Amino acid sequence: MKALQRNTGAGGGLKEVSGVPIRKSGTSEGTGADQVISHGFATVPRRLDLIPLDVGESTVFSGRTVEANHFHITVTAGRSFAWVAEDW
Repeated sequence: MKALQRNTGAGGGLKEVSGVPIRKSGTSEGTGADQVISHGFATVPRRLDLIPLDVGESTVFSGRTVEANHFHITVTAGRSFAWVAEDW
């Protein structure tokens, strides 16, 4: 996936721009078991960050695998987290 910008040349419209990061993000709550979460990319993103959101609470991430369209993760039950997927 590439970023798009307005084409100021003849014909107008949009043109693809290489090297510009595309980010998708979301939040979820851990279940203590394997979860499958859609990251929104048709291919495996180049980067996936997981961020614990419960201050002062211990959050454990394990079993992370990233595939086209989604990723698998096991997170401590009841602990909220954010994720950010990025590709360019």
